[in-house]
Amino acid sequence: MPAPARRVAIVTGAAQGIGRAIALRLAKDGFDLALADLQSSRGKLDAVGAEVRALGGASVEIECDVRSEADVYALVEGAVAALGGLDVMIANAGIAPTKMFLDNTTEFLDTMYQINVRGVMYCYQAAAKRMIAQGRGGKLIAACSISGITATEGQSAYCASKFAVRALNQGAAIELGKHGITANVYCPGPVMTDMWAAIDKDMTREHGESEGTLSAAMAARSPLGRNAEPEDIANLVSFLAGPDSGYITAQAIQASGGIWMS
Repeated sequence: MPAPARRVAIVTGAAQGIGRAIALRLAKDGFDLALADLQSSRGKLDAVGAEVRALGGASVEIECDVRSEADVYALVEGAVAALGGLDVMIANAGIAPTKMFLDNTTEFLDTMYQINVRGVMYCYQAAAKRMIAQGRGGKLIAACSISGITATEGQSAYCASKFAVRALNQGAAIELGKHGITANVYCPGPVMTDMWAAIDKDMTREHGESEGTLSAAMAARSPLGRNAEPEDIANLVSFLAGPDSGYITAQAIQASGGIWMS
Protein backbone atom coordinates (compact mmCIF):
# COMPACT_ATOMS: atom_id res chain seq x y z
CA MET A 1 0.00 0.00 0.00
CA PRO A 2 1.49 3.39 -0.95
CA ALA A 3 2.05 5.89 1.83
CA PRO A 4 -0.65 8.55 2.26
CA ALA A 5 0.31 12.16 1.61
CA ARG A 6 0.56 12.73 5.37
CA ARG A 7 1.58 10.31 8.08
CA VAL A 8 -1.30 8.75 10.02
CA ALA A 9 -1.36 8.00 13.75
CA ILE A 10 -3.93 6.46 16.07
CA VAL A 11 -4.12 7.74 19.66
CA THR A 12 -6.24 5.87 22.21
CA GLY A 13 -7.41 7.58 25.37
CA ALA A 14 -7.32 10.79 23.36
CA ALA A 15 -10.18 12.69 24.97
CA GLN A 16 -8.20 14.30 27.78
CA GLY A 17 -4.94 14.53 29.69
CA ILE A 18 -1.83 13.04 28.12
CA GLY A 19 -3.79 11.61 25.19
CA ARG A 20 -5.14 15.03 24.22
CA ALA A 21 -1.67 16.58 24.51
CA ILE A 22 -0.21 13.85 22.30
CA ALA A 23 -2.91 14.36 19.67
CA LEU A 24 -2.33 18.11 19.50
CA ARG A 25 1.46 17.72 19.34
CA LEU A 26 1.26 15.16 16.54
CA ALA A 27 -1.12 17.41 14.62
CA LYS A 28 1.52 20.15 14.84
CA ASP A 29 4.07 17.58 13.64
CA GLY A 30 2.06 17.01 10.46
CA PHE A 31 0.12 13.85 11.31
CA ASP A 32 -3.45 13.07 10.43
CA LEU A 33 -5.11 11.41 13.38
CA ALA A 34 -7.62 8.78 14.38
CA LEU A 35 -8.64 9.65 17.92
CA ALA A 36 -10.21 7.00 20.13
CA ASP A 37 -11.89 6.93 23.52
CA LEU A 38 -14.91 5.52 25.31
CA GLN A 39 -18.48 6.40 24.32
CA SER A 40 -18.83 8.22 27.66
CA SER A 41 -16.07 10.61 26.58
CA ARG A 42 -17.53 11.32 23.13
CA GLY A 43 -18.05 15.03 23.73
CA LYS A 44 -14.48 15.58 24.86
CA LEU A 45 -13.17 13.39 22.04
CA ASP A 46 -15.01 15.44 19.42
CA ALA A 47 -13.61 18.62 20.96
CA VAL A 48 -10.05 17.31 20.60
CA GLY A 49 -10.80 16.41 16.99
CA ALA A 50 -11.92 19.99 16.38
CA GLU A 51 -8.66 21.23 17.90
CA VAL A 52 -6.68 18.95 15.58
CA ARG A 53 -8.53 20.27 12.54
CA ALA A 54 -7.92 23.84 13.67
CA LEU A 55 -4.20 23.02 13.56
CA GLY A 56 -4.50 21.91 9.94
CA GLY A 57 -4.67 18.14 10.40
CA ALA A 58 -7.36 15.68 9.45
CA SER A 59 -9.08 13.88 12.31
CA VAL A 60 -11.56 11.06 12.65
CA GLU A 61 -13.03 10.30 16.08
CA ILE A 62 -13.89 6.68 16.82
CA GLU A 63 -15.47 5.23 19.95
CA CYS A 64 -13.37 2.34 21.24
CA ASP A 65 -13.14 0.32 24.42
CA VAL A 66 -9.62 -1.14 24.33
CA ARG A 67 -10.81 -4.13 26.40
CA SER A 68 -12.65 -5.26 23.26
CA GLU A 69 -10.56 -6.90 20.56
CA ALA A 70 -13.34 -6.24 18.05
CA ASP A 71 -13.40 -2.54 18.96
CA VAL A 72 -9.65 -2.20 18.50
CA TYR A 73 -9.61 -3.92 15.12
CA ALA A 74 -12.54 -1.75 14.03
CA LEU A 75 -10.57 1.30 15.17
CA VAL A 76 -7.62 0.37 12.96
CA GLU A 77 -9.84 -0.37 9.97
CA GLY A 78 -11.75 2.85 10.51
CA ALA A 79 -8.55 4.87 10.66
CA VAL A 80 -7.24 3.32 7.46
CA ALA A 81 -10.53 3.79 5.63
CA ALA A 82 -10.78 7.45 6.64
CA LEU A 83 -7.13 8.50 6.41
CA GLY A 84 -5.53 6.14 3.90
CA GLY A 85 -3.11 4.09 5.99
CA LEU A 86 -1.41 3.73 9.36
CA ASP A 87 2.12 4.71 10.38
CA VAL A 88 2.00 5.03 14.17
CA MET A 89 -0.09 3.37 16.88
CA ILE A 90 -0.09 5.10 20.26
CA ALA A 91 -1.73 2.83 22.83
CA ASN A 92 -2.22 5.53 25.44
CA ALA A 93 -5.48 4.45 27.10
CA GLY A 94 -5.15 3.21 30.66
CA ILE A 95 -6.30 3.49 34.25
CA ALA A 96 -4.41 4.02 37.52
CA PRO A 97 -6.74 3.51 40.50
CA THR A 98 -5.17 3.35 43.93
CA LYS A 99 -5.58 0.37 46.27
CA MET A 100 -3.32 -0.82 49.04
CA PHE A 101 -1.82 -4.28 48.50
CA LEU A 102 -3.89 -6.09 51.14
CA ASP A 103 -7.07 -4.62 49.65
CA ASN A 104 -6.46 -5.88 46.10
CA THR A 105 -9.23 -8.13 44.78
CA THR A 106 -9.49 -10.47 41.81
CA GLU A 107 -11.95 -8.12 40.12
CA PHE A 108 -9.70 -5.10 40.67
CA LEU A 109 -6.64 -6.87 39.25
CA ASP A 110 -8.59 -8.30 36.30
CA THR A 111 -9.97 -4.88 35.34
CA MET A 112 -6.49 -3.36 35.54
CA TYR A 113 -5.08 -6.01 33.21
CA GLN A 114 -8.03 -5.91 30.81
CA ILE A 115 -7.47 -2.21 30.13
CA ASN A 116 -3.77 -1.64 30.69
CA VAL A 117 -2.34 -4.88 29.31
CA ARG A 118 -4.87 -6.48 27.01
CA GLY A 119 -5.64 -3.06 25.55
CA VAL A 120 -2.00 -2.55 24.59
CA MET A 121 -1.72 -6.06 23.18
CA TYR A 122 -4.80 -5.61 20.97
CA CYS A 123 -3.61 -2.19 19.76
CA TYR A 124 -0.14 -3.50 18.93
CA GLN A 125 -1.45 -6.62 17.19
CA ALA A 126 -4.09 -4.86 15.10
CA ALA A 127 -1.72 -2.07 14.09
CA ALA A 128 1.19 -4.41 13.33
CA LYS A 129 -0.92 -6.60 11.05
CA ARG A 130 -1.96 -3.54 9.09
CA MET A 131 1.61 -2.23 8.95
CA ILE A 132 2.94 -5.57 7.72
CA ALA A 133 0.28 -5.63 4.99
CA GLN A 134 1.25 -2.11 3.94
CA GLY A 135 4.90 -3.15 3.71
CA ARG A 136 6.47 0.12 4.84
CA GLY A 137 7.12 -0.49 8.53
CA GLY A 138 5.71 1.57 11.35
CA LYS A 139 5.96 2.56 14.99
CA LEU A 140 4.21 1.04 17.99
CA ILE A 141 4.21 3.22 21.10
CA ALA A 142 2.46 2.57 24.41
CA ALA A 143 1.90 4.24 27.74
CA CYS A 144 3.94 2.62 30.46
CA SER A 145 4.94 4.50 33.61
CA ILE A 146 7.76 4.88 36.05
CA SER A 147 5.55 2.36 37.89
CA GLY A 148 6.52 -0.12 35.18
CA ILE A 149 10.12 0.16 36.35
CA THR A 150 9.79 0.48 40.12
CA ALA A 151 6.93 -0.28 42.51
CA THR A 152 5.14 2.46 44.42
CA GLU A 153 2.90 2.47 47.48
CA GLY A 154 -0.79 1.95 46.85
CA GLN A 155 -0.15 0.97 43.23
CA SER A 156 0.90 -2.70 43.34
CA ALA A 157 -1.74 -3.85 40.82
CA TYR A 158 -1.08 -0.84 38.57
CA CYS A 159 2.67 -1.44 38.75
CA ALA A 160 2.16 -5.11 37.86
CA SER A 161 0.15 -4.10 34.80
CA LYS A 162 2.80 -1.62 33.66
CA PHE A 163 5.63 -4.12 34.19
CA ALA A 164 3.58 -6.38 31.88
CA VAL A 165 3.26 -3.59 29.29
CA ARG A 166 7.05 -3.20 29.28
CA ALA A 167 7.47 -6.94 28.68
CA LEU A 168 4.86 -7.03 25.90
CA ASN A 169 6.61 -4.12 24.23
CA GLN A 170 9.98 -5.86 24.32
CA GLY A 171 8.48 -9.03 22.85
CA ALA A 172 6.79 -7.07 20.06
CA ALA A 173 10.03 -5.26 19.25
CA ILE A 174 11.97 -8.53 19.01
CA GLU A 175 9.46 -10.20 16.72
CA LEU A 176 8.39 -7.27 14.53
CA GLY A 177 11.73 -5.63 13.82
CA LYS A 178 12.15 -7.74 10.67
CA HIS A 179 9.11 -5.92 9.27
CA GLY A 180 10.61 -2.50 9.93
CA ILE A 181 8.35 -1.97 12.95
CA THR A 182 9.75 -0.46 16.14
CA ALA A 183 8.12 -0.68 19.59
CA ASN A 184 8.79 1.62 22.53
CA VAL A 185 7.01 2.75 25.69
CA TYR A 186 7.04 6.10 27.45
CA CYS A 187 7.30 6.15 31.24
CA PRO A 188 6.02 9.31 32.95
CA GLY A 189 6.35 10.09 36.60
CA PRO A 190 3.67 12.34 38.14
CA VAL A 191 1.81 14.29 35.45
CA MET A 192 -0.63 17.02 36.41
CA THR A 193 -3.83 15.44 35.12
CA ASP A 194 -7.12 14.34 36.65
CA MET A 195 -5.65 10.83 36.95
CA TRP A 196 -2.76 12.06 39.08
CA ALA A 197 -5.07 14.28 41.15
CA ALA A 198 -7.07 11.15 42.07
CA ILE A 199 -3.88 9.33 43.11
CA ASP A 200 -2.83 12.29 45.25
CA LYS A 201 -6.27 12.43 46.87
CA ASP A 202 -6.32 8.71 47.68
CA MET A 203 -2.79 8.52 49.04
CA THR A 204 -2.98 11.67 51.15
CA ARG A 205 -6.22 10.37 52.65
CA GLU A 206 -4.46 7.08 53.41
CA HIS A 207 -1.79 8.97 55.38
CA GLY A 208 -4.10 11.58 56.93
CA GLU A 209 -2.48 14.42 54.98
CA SER A 210 -3.85 17.35 53.03
CA GLU A 211 -4.60 16.99 49.32
CA GLY A 212 -1.67 18.17 47.27
CA THR A 213 0.91 16.94 49.79
CA LEU A 214 2.00 14.05 47.58
CA SER A 215 2.23 16.24 44.48
CA ALA A 216 4.37 18.76 46.35
CA ALA A 217 6.65 16.03 47.70
CA MET A 218 7.16 14.55 44.24
CA ALA A 219 7.93 17.94 42.72
CA ALA A 220 10.49 18.54 45.46
CA ARG A 221 12.23 15.27 44.53
CA SER A 222 12.77 16.40 40.96
CA PRO A 223 15.99 18.29 40.15
CA LEU A 224 13.74 20.47 37.99
CA GLY A 225 11.54 21.33 40.96
CA ARG A 226 8.21 20.49 39.33
CA ASN A 227 5.95 17.70 38.16
CA ALA A 228 5.26 17.09 34.48
CA GLU A 229 2.56 18.70 32.41
CA PRO A 230 0.88 16.58 29.70
CA GLU A 231 2.84 18.47 27.05
CA ASP A 232 6.12 17.22 28.52
CA ILE A 233 5.05 13.66 27.79
CA ALA A 234 3.70 14.59 24.37
CA ASN A 235 7.14 15.95 23.47
CA LEU A 236 8.70 12.55 24.13
CA VAL A 237 5.99 10.76 22.15
CA SER A 238 6.57 13.19 19.27
CA PHE A 239 10.20 12.08 19.14
CA LEU A 240 9.29 8.39 19.28
CA ALA A 241 6.72 8.85 16.51
CA GLY A 242 9.10 10.83 14.31
CA PRO A 243 11.89 9.88 11.91
CA ASP A 244 14.79 10.60 14.28
CA SER A 245 13.91 7.61 16.52
CA GLY A 246 14.16 5.06 13.73
CA TYR A 247 16.96 3.05 15.40
CA ILE A 248 15.34 3.06 18.85
CA THR A 249 13.28 0.01 19.71
CA ALA A 250 12.40 -2.21 22.71
CA GLN A 251 12.99 0.72 25.08
CA ALA A 252 11.14 2.10 28.11
CA ILE A 253 12.03 5.79 28.16
CA GLN A 254 11.43 7.84 31.27
CA ALA A 255 9.98 11.34 31.41
CA SER A 256 10.04 11.74 35.17
CA GLY A 257 12.00 14.95 35.65
CA GLY A 258 14.79 13.03 37.36
CA ILE A 259 12.54 11.87 40.23
CA TRP A 260 13.72 8.37 39.33
CA MET A 261 17.00 7.73 37.60
CA SER A 262 17.94 4.89 35.25
